[in-house]
This record gives sequence, C-alpha cells and structure tokens, in this order.
Amino acid sequence: MKNIKIVIGANYGDEGKGLVANHFSTKDSILVLDNGTAQRGHTVDYADGYRHVYHHFGSGLRKGAKTYYGPEFLIHPMEYAREYVELYNAGIFVPDGHYDSLCKIITPYDMLIDHMTEAYIAIKNGEREYGSCGFGSWCATHRFRHYPDSIMYMSEKLTNKEYYEAEMKNVWNKCLAILERRKVELDKLPEEYKDYFSYYNSLLHKNLREHFYSDIKFFLAHNSKIGFNDLWKLTDNFVFEMGQGLGLDHSIGEWHTTSNTGLQNPYALLKDKDDYNAEVCYVTRSYLTRHGLGPLEENVHKNEINSEMHDATNVHNEFQGSLRYGYLELEEQKARIENDWQRICGNQHFTKSLVVTHCNEFDCEFDDSKYYSDNKFEVKERK
Repeated sequence: MKNIKIVIGANYGDEGKGLVANHFSTKDSILVLDNGTAQRGHTVDYADGYRHVYHHFGSGLRKGAKTYYGPEFLIHPMEYAREYVELYNAGIFVPDGHYDSLCKIITPYDMLIDHMTEAYIAIKNGEREYGSCGFGSWCATHRFRHYPDSIMYMSEKLTNKEYYEAEMKNVWNKCLAILERRKVELDKLPEEYKDYFSYYNSLLHKNLREHFYSDIKFFLAHNSKIGFNDLWKLTDNFVFEMGQGLGLDHSIGEWHTTSNTGLQNPYALLKDKDDYNAEVCYVTRSYLTRHGLGPLEENVHKNEINSEMHDATNVHNEFQGSLRYGYLELEEQKARIENDWQRICGNQHFTKSLVVTHCNEFDCEFDDSKYYSDNKFEVKERK
C-alpha cells in the first residue's frame, strides 16, 4: 500500500508548506513538485540551527528524499544551479532527482520580459505593481498559452548547441511579442534594458545564452527523465509539495496567478492508480498572509496579529512588496477547500485533513484540524 501526502496551501501562499512537507518526508520519499516554478519559497528551520528556503527542491531533501519534477512544473535551470551550489556549500548532500518529459523551461528571456514589464508599469503609473515574483513565470505562462511553438521542453536534445541556439532565438522572438501584447512602450524603458533590443547575436545575448546553456547541462547531469508510471515503482512514499495556495489558483485568472495550486495536478497523476491512501493536507497559518496585490480578507497591520513575530523569509522585495496580514475568515477558507476537494469526485483513496501552523503567533481556534505547529521546528498531530 502506497502512502501519499498532498500538501496544499489553503490561502495565498506562505502558509508553512515547507515545514509540513519536511515533516511527512522520509529518506525513501519522493517529493513531487507539479505546479509553478522556483518562485516558491518553502522554509525549513532545523533544530541544529540550519535554515534553508527551498525553491527548486522538495523540502524533505535534507532527510535524503529525492525530488521529482512533474509534468506541470516549470523548470528554472538558473535557480536550480544556484540552489544546488548553495546546498552543496552548506555540506548538504543533494541526491539526483527525476523530471517528466513534459516539463517546460523558464528562460532568462522570460525573466527579462517580466522585469521590463514591471519597470514600465512603474514608469507609467508612478509606482510598481507588486505582482510578478521576478522568476519569469508570468511571461513564460503567457508565452506557452499564446505561442505554443515556442515551448522549450527539458530534453537531452538541448545539449546540441545548434538546436539550443535555434530554440533560444525562437523564445526571444516570442518574448518580444509578449511585450507587444502587454503594450509596453519600448522607448520608455530604462536605459539598462535597451541594449537587449540590439541584434540577437550581440555579446550581451551571447553571454546570457552561454550561461544558460551551462545551467541546462548542469540540470540534466543531476536529473534523469522518467514518467510517473515508472516513478510509481520506485518507492511507497510520495509527498506532493504544491506551491502557492488555493487563493492564487490559475482558475482565478488575475493577480499574476500562473498555475493550478490545488488537487487538479496531483489527481491527474493518481486517479488511475490502485493500492494507495492519499491524505490531502490543507495548510493554513492561524492568520492570513498575502504577497503583492489582490484581495485579502480582513486586511490588518502586522502589529494586530503579533508585533513580536519576525519572518526572515518573507522580507520586502522589489517585485512583491511587503507581506500583508489579515484575520482568517474561516467560512471563506472552508469554501476554498471544499471547492478544491470536489476535484477528486468522491475517490475513496483520498482523505482530507487540516494543518494549522504559526499557532504560537496568533491564537485562533481550529477544532477540526488534525495537525498543528506551535513552533518553527515541528508539526504535531492532535491526540
């Protein structure tokens, strides 16, 4: 019997999914990342004082768990290489992982287009929009949707330099088309971006492509291609670690939502399988948080939650601004969860649980929660 845990944010991200995914992980677990990209920042604090924010790896990695990039994950080779080196330099063994053949790639051109767009919005409106995360997922998902011929899949073929160069040129041309669709006036962009509109084979572009080519080869050297059906045979323990939260699901259609954040992607992989139990763990803080723009129930100042708490991960940044806070509207949260839960269509392999984190920071009653955390190091099960 296979043991499946599916960790889903119940709100707008930053709920504590990294802590929970690490709790459920074991040495023989495979952590499945199957939405979003490296914009996720899943923090795990360890009792020995080490702390890591997982972006491109599953949060149970330090226990020896491997990471699998599912068909809906957007691989970010630059961030993968950066984080791998960070972990290696900290003395942490990084086991080789796996990826699905349908994994798409975010390129530095996607990042550049999003940066340009945000800069233009700031000039046009007099302030930044605080929406895009800066990792290029906004441009990439628009590019995949409008220009399917420019989708770059992770593949050994990309190690062929001629093939790679042709793919990158196509991506660049479609990225320019995204700028045009967004009605960005190129002559109004800051000077730092204007050099990128010179001839494609300029030194600036060449250096960028060379670095990215190395990052792709680095990823391929440390990950093997495998479909989920074959992955299924490798272990009895899977942890699906979803990024973002239900309030940021792609179906909402605005506020830079770029992926399916709930059960849709895990269920697509599991629905035809037998002999497993899947516990869907919806994670929430004892209060609400949200980055960037968009609605937030009961928006309040941080001091009204807890003036003493300090979040070392969610600091102010140029793309998303500062973390916002709010009181939980439990009925709205329950509605989000129930709406997502309907996706399994009554499949008896699935059970549902609630996990409440940050209970030491704000007192809120959750009589129906199975798990909770009242410190940054551990998750406990209610007796």
